[in-house]
Amino acid sequence: MELRWLASFVVVAEELHFARAADRLHLAPSALSAQIRALEAHLGVRLIDRGRRARPALTGAGRLFLPEAERTLAQISRAEAVGRRAGRGELGHAEIAYVASAAFSGIVTGILASCSAPGSDLTVGVRELETPAQLEALAAGDIDVGFLRWRPAYPPGVTATVLLREEVVLAVPEAGPVAVHESVPAAALREERFVAPYFDEEYGCRDQILQVGEHGGFIPEIAPPVRDYIAALTLVGGGRGVALVPDSLRRVRIPGVAYRPLADVRPTTRLVGAYRRGETSPAVRGVIRRMREAAAPVVTVS
Repeated sequence: MELRWLASFVVVAEELHFARAADRLHLAPSALSAQIRALEAHLGVRLIDRGRRARPALTGAGRLFLPEAERTLAQISRAEAVGRRAGRGELGHAEIAYVASAAFSGIVTGILASCSAPGSDLTVGVRELETPAQLEALAAGDIDVGFLRWRPAYPPGVTATVLLREEVVLAVPEAGPVAVHESVPAAALREERFVAPYFDEEYGCRDQILQVGEHGGFIPEIAPPVRDYIAALTLVGGGRGVALVPDSLRRVRIPGVAYRPLADVRPTTRLVGAYRRGETSPAVRGVIRRMREAAAPVVTVS
């Protein structure tokens, strides 16, 4: 049974006039009649009584068949709409991970809000993961998009878009000697202990600390690494050291912590969105598209 037969039957049932129905369907009346006859032959029953003098009328079988035909056409229309929306990335599911510091930039929350905006029925699973764990999960297919700090290299098949570049500022104990500076010279940190979440990697926070030490003419004392920036800020507030943090973390108000710019060195950090090259899922591509729209300018690194 062809769908065009059903559509033609429904229009004839609405008009009860073959010429008007043919006009609506942009068909010749003879072609419309042929479709109705083909439908009736397929079902083995007459659906429309074509009286010579009276207007066409639905037979008993036609009256029973009409609501089923209408429901079938409506369901097909819904299926087509779902397919198109899924193809545009407006439907489906994606798994997202983020580093804790990314939450304070506004980028991640903005993208999540876009995914749940009116007209979008994307479902998104969200979890917090450290950067190395995100890269492993992306490569393994356990997550689809990661928000993490820039890395010089990514696993095979994974690429990243820079979403935000920001200065690194100094978090210091509010009552400590460094807090008296409105902007802190690198040399003033000679006696300080640096707290950082660097996960035993040879770049990121550790590189920034070494850059400050080199500029100030000293070898920094680095505390054992902590899980994330929030843990680092907690230790700073307790007077256990200082920390270099992304500027967006100024939004985090932890008792005992003050933020100061550096006076004579300007380390920076980048927040990136990472994903698999050649992603085929329309839902994931929808998240990636929103992520690229949030990047200004869009820069791709690999």
